[in-house]
Amino acid sequence: MRPEHQILIDFLNNRFEISDLASLTPEHWNTLVSEASRHRIAPLIYRKVKQAATEWMIPEDVVLKFREKYLANAYRNTVLFHQLTELLARLNNKDIPVILLKGAHLAEFVYKDMALRPMSDLDIMVREEHLSEAVQVAFSAGYQFFYEKKNAKEKSNASYCYDILKYYKHFQPLIHPETNCLLEIHCFIAEVGSSFQIPASELWRNAQPEVFNNNEVFLLSPEDLIIHLCLHASYDHLFDFGLSALYDIALTIKYYGQNLDWDKVQHRSGQWRTNQCLLLSLYLTKKWLDANIPDAIFKNFSVDEIVTIAEARIFKTSEISTSMHPHYIQWRNRKGICAKIRYVLGVLFPSRDFMANRYLQPKSSRIIFGSYFFRFFQVFKGIRDIAKAMLQDEHYAPRLKRGDNDFRLRKWLTKS
Repeated sequence: MRPEHQILIDFLNNRFEISDLASLTPEHWNTLVSEASRHRIAPLIYRKVKQAATEWMIPEDVVLKFREKYLANAYRNTVLFHQLTELLARLNNKDIPVILLKGAHLAEFVYKDMALRPMSDLDIMVREEHLSEAVQVAFSAGYQFFYEKKNAKEKSNASYCYDILKYYKHFQPLIHPETNCLLEIHCFIAEVGSSFQIPASELWRNAQPEVFNNNEVFLLSPEDLIIHLCLHASYDHLFDFGLSALYDIALTIKYYGQNLDWDKVQHRSGQWRTNQCLLLSLYLTKKWLDANIPDAIFKNFSVDEIVTIAEARIFKTSEISTSMHPHYIQWRNRKGICAKIRYVLGVLFPSRDFMANRYLQPKSSRIIFGSYFFRFFQVFKGIRDIAKAMLQDEHYAPRLKRGDNDFRLRKWLTKS
């Protein structure tokens, strides 16, 4: 871990020691700002420095950089919240209940300041029976498919597949072309067909009503929110969001305080098979951010190399930023030639439902058949790139190791 990481952790924990800062060179300060941005905590660091009245300890140009990032995030989130408010009003008018997920929930109701919590998109959840209508509402609000530039009306007919397919948890990403606002409409918080068993009906039953800019919404219960944040930080992103994901968890625990029922957290996590994600994420949050988590939670948790792999991803201790292609990593970790062949065939010949959703076509479209040939081309191009990396890439071995570690981490997280 770099010294800059320890300083960021100290700032997040409201510890400002001048002795740690006096020895920093301009290069160190630049790295500090860069790492704060990568961890998506630059706006938060600026607020904490201001609140502690410790700007005098930091070079003026560095404070200005943090201020710029704070203001840029405030502007971006203002745009996102405006888009969200308009969309929620339309959904309310159609009597479509909505649960706010992740960023919108946290920024408005936990951080209490939308400028502090960066958001890359808007995530909302609707019931599965409302999905088709909710997508139509989004189209009417100006959204279109992110992966295709055709007019949304061309894809809004009844022949289009509005299913959420296996190994997905939300509908195709949508984008508003005027604001570049990304929208993901979920029906689930875990991939359909994954090892996690999180019934959407239970999330709705536990959800709590709230008001967001005069619109009726629901929020995940504190217990469900903790589980979702741990799942999102660990399994969904393999801790790529760094300290920000841990701070989300720590601040949520602090905000809900006595209203957070840890017995319910453990019970539901066990039922939903998310224990590994929960325990690893909570352990790292307690270790680095001093979160108030009961020790009893970790009774069955043992610190081993999985923690080291997770921390290497959080702090990017390796200079290698990318692993090999995930399909290659998945293939090489299959046991036995038959399993490897089945995996390749599954990549080459996915279901028609998958192809309809992936290439934005009705299931009956002849274009889908052509898409299979395109898929062959993509696979063979990938094989060529892997062969080229094996022969010419000096970082092939460490990239392969990183990919294998990612595979091991994801596999460990899915253990019941």
